[in-house]
Order: sequence, then structure tokens, then C-alpha cells
Amino acid sequence: MARKKEPRVVLSWSDVEAAGEDLDEGPQALLQELVEEYTSSNRASGSGELPGPWFLRSLEVQGHVGIGETPLALKLPPKPGIVVISAPNGTGKTSAADALRHLLGDGVARRYELAEANLHYEDRLIQAVVTNGQHDVKISCSGVGAARWQRPDGTAGPLPEGWKSAYAQFSPVLLYPEIAPVIEKPDRLHDFLKGGLPLDVLMELLKLVDGVRTEGRAAKGMVEREHSAALGVVAKLYGAESLVGLVQASGPLPFPEQAAEIRALAAALPRAVRRPNLARIWVVDREAVERLKDALKAVHEARVAVVPGADAAREALEKLVRSKGEHLEHLRVNDVCPVCGTTGVGWLATARAAAERLTNELRALNTAERAADEQWRRLLSTAFPEPLPAETRELLRRKFSDDGEFIDRWEQLSSRVSGLRVHAASREVLTELFEESEQVGKWYADVRGKIVSEYESAISGTALGGRQIEQWLDSVERQRRACVRGAAADKLGKAVELWIKDTRASLFKPIAEKVTEYWRELNRDGDLDVTELKLAGGTRQAGKVSISLAVGGTSVSPGPDAPKVLSTGQRNALALATYLPRATQMESPFRFLVLDDPIHAFDSERVQYLARTLVALSETFQIVVLTHDERLWHELRALGKHTRHLRLARLSDPASTVQVVDVTSPGMGFIEELERVLATEEKRPVGSEAARTILALTMCRQALDTEIGEWVEVLGRRAGWSGDRIAAARDKANNTRKQLGLLNSILSELGAPPVDLQHFKWVIDTLSSAAHGRMPKAAGGGKRKQWVKQTRQMLQLIANVGG
Repeated sequence: MARKKEPRVVLSWSDVEAAGEDLDEGPQALLQELVEEYTSSNRASGSGELPGPWFLRSLEVQGHVGIGETPLALKLPPKPGIVVISAPNGTGKTSAADALRHLLGDGVARRYELAEANLHYEDRLIQAVVTNGQHDVKISCSGVGAARWQRPDGTAGPLPEGWKSAYAQFSPVLLYPEIAPVIEKPDRLHDFLKGGLPLDVLMELLKLVDGVRTEGRAAKGMVEREHSAALGVVAKLYGAESLVGLVQASGPLPFPEQAAEIRALAAALPRAVRRPNLARIWVVDREAVERLKDALKAVHEARVAVVPGADAAREALEKLVRSKGEHLEHLRVNDVCPVCGTTGVGWLATARAAAERLTNELRALNTAERAADEQWRRLLSTAFPEPLPAETRELLRRKFSDDGEFIDRWEQLSSRVSGLRVHAASREVLTELFEESEQVGKWYADVRGKIVSEYESAISGTALGGRQIEQWLDSVERQRRACVRGAAADKLGKAVELWIKDTRASLFKPIAEKVTEYWRELNRDGDLDVTELKLAGGTRQAGKVSISLAVGGTSVSPGPDAPKVLSTGQRNALALATYLPRATQMESPFRFLVLDDPIHAFDSERVQYLARTLVALSETFQIVVLTHDERLWHELRALGKHTRHLRLARLSDPASTVQVVDVTSPGMGFIEELERVLATEEKRPVGSEAARTILALTMCRQALDTEIGEWVEVLGRRAGWSGDRIAAARDKANNTRKQLGLLNSILSELGAPPVDLQHFKWVIDTLSSAAHGRMPKAAGGGKRKQWVKQTRQMLQLIANVGG
């Protein structure tokens, strides 16, 4: 029993060369040629990119979708961890994520519809800084131009090809509208999952093989047509049995030795017969005949207008008018008629007018005659036969002896036309001549066609056969290399397709396992399991994804309709479970992951599950989550993950302005705002000293209460408290001391040390008293700064214990 070959995983050109060692000689030689051509042509144009892993340092967006002239600027810690960016819908989250996707992917086509231009500011500018820990690289694009890669040495150019191909493979930026439709249509899911596999080398190789295969098929088709035509001709030849047998046996692509033998046999065929010398065909153009008749009519009318002896009369008058001499000069001066001797009759003017009239009449006659002559010359060359050549006469009499009458009529017609004075010919004579020419011409066209047909039939078995053989063999020589390479490409293509299937299956197996693992994590409380996920179908036909599901242990019918049993939340969970393994492969040069609205349609339990998943990933990846829902932020903090929290807010002036506020510590936000206000008041006071004191006490207390309340929410969830229990407990803790006690009770339940603020008792007492209207008697600027400083220290202690 034959031993089954192990599936090959082919990822690099070296792997391709190694796999080619198992091929037959022809496909192997072609493979070596293609690999050498590709690697040599791409060796000189290396990507020149810097090595990863890459983290995001910053993003700045201006004039893109919902972000206007005022840039949206995000500063991100370029290291593993989590940043949550929250904002209400319509604030600019997706605008920022899409801008980053557009920039890093160099304008890669979207799977969703989006109007890129901002209504208030058309000059788009997107800039991001990425870093690998050693070098910062600035990537930017403006307007509709391509992204530019600014290297550490200050030079700039397009994005490296390696970067673009890696982005296409690992897709580190995910927008909700991009992944949601994938689950709806399994063919899109197939493309999405397959896109995360490093099959670039094999797909490039398959493209090269297809090019050779296409060229080979075209060459083979050409040779086959020429072979069929040659065989069809020589098969009709008498005594060419050996030639016919050899042409049949050799096939369309004979070996060189066979081609030489076929040429020798073809050369022995009789030579072609001589082409007969035949007179041209003529055709009577009826319209041209009518134009000739009209021209002759014009000659006749002009001639009638000219009196006999007009030329002599005109010359005589010209002499009387212009000739010099004493006698004529006397007659002209004294107006004495030279004919009758009468004086005073104006004979000179009369003579001049008569001479001019005769000149015009003669000119009109001459013009009409020239026009008629031109028409006649044209008709002589097209509407009448040339004199019958002797060779043609003999051929016609020999082949068409019964048509001697037409031959005689041809010669008579030629004779009559050659001696014809067209100006003197009547319309009846011309009509007779043209009709005769037409009848003889039709007869000759018919017999001439028969002669030509007989000639072509005669040469079809001789010169035509030889020419067809030569034409076919010449084509063989021209197309032999392409045909041989095409045959090798057919075999090589099948091998490459098998390598693609094997590599795809091998690479997809761990991804499918990860998809299933993530699905279980995101669907802990459900009874629907993904039992199997695999890519199916060939490399060329429409890809398929086989999803096997089970509800409560009962299998769902597999196939494209299987995902229809999922709820909207489950579909989104499966979409995330599908995406995360692709984006987080360790082969990826990107160590950042940007997720836009990943908890859409998630219930609270599934938000908790996603938070656990992201916390695990954040050990290796920089994760940036944009969301309209702050539940994920709370769940991440509840898991003890230090998470930076930014909040976006849309301002109305200027239009399309999006503000970024760091709310990682809400209490710190109040303190920083208070410090800005007090600093302004010191430079240019507006309120009274008492007002500044009230403001400081109020905001310090608000900062402390907000921070404690935030950690009660976070740690309460970590302790397993329900949302209702937390809300009820917070309602009872209606002052700072009680809230601090609630926080410490939760910490105790978690086995953590309490927050000890005894050192700050006097500050807490002061803040509480102020809340009940009891203000300190003396509180200047120094005292306010002390409250702010110690409140900041308390906030830090709370954050340290909670974190």
C-alpha cells in the first residue's frame, strides 16, 4: 500500500524550491525558472522597511468624515495595554478609526459605505506616528493622495510594500461596519479568514504559473489549428499517403526529427501551376454613362451657338481692332468703317463686341469638349474591355468553344471603340455600345471566375499543400517553447493548488481553534457551541466556510445557513471571535489592535467575557477600543486592569470639532480643572476670595466623591456584586466618609487592604463641613493649594489600592 504524502506547508520561496524537488523534470525546470525570475526581479527593489513590532504613539485627524478643521489628536502609550475611548454615537469615534484604517492601509477598499469628505472642511490631513521602540516613523496622507512613510533619517516615500501586505493580512484596525456583514454572507467570511493567512508567495506563484499556462494554451491552440488545416489539405492529395500518415502520427507538435522528415516529403510534391494571364473585368457604370451623354449634349448646344467660320471671323476682327498701320489707325481715329466706308457709325466698338462674343462662344465650346473627353477617357478604362490578349483569346476558345460569338463580339467592340470620335457619336450609337459592353462584360466575368476557380483547385493539391505544411511547421518552431512550458505549467499548476490547500488547512487549523476558543469565552452563558470551523473549496472557485454548530449538544445542519440560528449579539461575538485570531497572530509585525464598537448588541455578561479576553491579549498587544458604551471600561477596571480612559466630546464651535479628555481618573479631572481656574484667578481675579474658597472646597470634595464612587463600581463588580446592589449601597453612602467605608468593605471582601486616609482626616472634615455650609474662617491662596495638593494625594492612594 502506497504511503500517503504528508501535507506541505509552503510559506516562502525557499519552501517553494524545496517542494519542487518532488516534481517531474518538466514542471520542476519551469518552477526553477519562475522562482529565479521572480526573486531576481524583486531582490533589487527591497521594501527597505524597519522591523517591528510596531505600536501606535499618536493619531491626528483633520477634515475626515465627522472631524472638521480642528484636528482630533490622540496620544497613546506605545506599549502593551488597553486604552478605552468612549463617546456618544455621532461624536467621531468611527471617523477616527476609519481615518487610521485609511492611512495605515494606504486607502485599502472598504467593505462598507462612508462619505470621506467633511462638510465643513475639505482639506483632509491624517497623521500617525508608529514606533518599534527604536525608531519613530510618521505616516501621513492629505487630500486623496497616497500615504507617505517618513523614515527616521527624514526621507519620505510611499508605504513599504511589506507594510501594506502585512496590513492586508493581519488587519489591525477593525471597524464594526466592516466585520458585521461577514457573518451574513459566508463567502465574505471565507475571504476574510483566508486573507489572514500568509499565502502571498503561493498566490504569486500561481499567478506566474497561470501566465505561462495561458500563453501555452494560446500557442497550443494556434499550432493545433495550423496542423488541422495542413492535414485537411494533404489528405486530399493523390499519392501522399506517407505524408498524411506522418502528419497524423506526429500530432500538432512533432519532434524536430519528425518535422524535418515531414518537410522533405512535402518538398517532393509537384510544383504549383502557373497562374493564367487574364484580362481585367470591366463594369458599365450607368450613372457615368449618363454624365457622358449630358456632357455631349452640352458640346452640341455650344457648337450650335458658334457660327461657321467663327475662328476666322474672330481673328479678322482682332486684327481690325488691334493691328498697327497708318491706314487702320486713320480709320479708327476718324470712325470710318473699313468695309463700307461709312463714317460716324461706331464701327470700332461694334467690332470689339463681336470679337468678344465670338471668343466667349468658342471658349464655352472648348470647355464642353474637354469635359466630354474626360468622361469618355474614364469610361474607356472602366466600362469597355481592353483589346483581347492573344493568350486570353486562345484560353477562352479552348475552354469555352461554344461561346465563340462572345469572343468575336469582344474584338468587334474593342475595334469600334478604338476608332470612335465621341463628339460625333449619337446618343443611339453610344447606348448601343454600352449595352454591348455590358452583355460581353457579364459573360466574361462569369467565365473568368470559372477559370480562376479551376486554377485555385489545381494549386490546392500542390503548392497550397506545401505552403500549409510549411506554415504549420514554422508555427511549431515559433510556439514550441510556449507549448512545452504550457504543458509543464498545467502539471505545476495542479501541484501549486495542492500546496495552497495543504498550507491553508495547516495554517488555518490553529486559527480555527482560536476562533472556537474565543467563541466559548464570549458565549460562556450560552448553550450554542461552534464545534468546527474550516475553509473549503478550491483555489479558484468560490470559497466556502464550513461552520458546525451545536445547540445544547444537538448539531445544527451545517452549511451557509448555519449562522442564521445566531442572535444579533451572538453574530457579533462570532465576528469578533473570527477577527481576533487573524489580527493577533504572533507573525504580525503590528502589536496594536484598534476595535471600533466591539460590544455592539452585547449584554452585560458578554461584555464581561470580552473584557477578560482583551485583558489577556493586552499582555502582548496595545489595544485601543472605541465605544459608545462605558460598560467595557468598568469591566476592565473590575478585572484589575489599569486602563487609560479617554472621552470624546463634540463641540459646536468651530463646526465638526471633537475634543479629547483624559478621564482615566475622574477625580483627577476635577482637580486639574480646579487648578486651571485658580491659576487664572491669581493672574486676573474675577471672583471674591470667598468665592474662590467655596469653589476649591466644592471641587475637591466632588473629585474625592467621584473617585471613590468610580472605584466602588469597579471593585463591586470585581467582588461579584450586581448592578442593583451597588446602586443601593451607594444610595445609602450619602457622604464622603460613608462612601469611603463602602469602598473599604468591598476591599475587605476582596481580601485587599483598606484605603487609609487617617492622615487626611482634617481635609475630609473641612470638605464635609463646607458641604453643610460651614466654611473655614480664614482661607487664603496657600490654604487652597494645600487642599488641592492633599486631595490629589488621596486620589492617588485610592487609585493605587484599587489598581
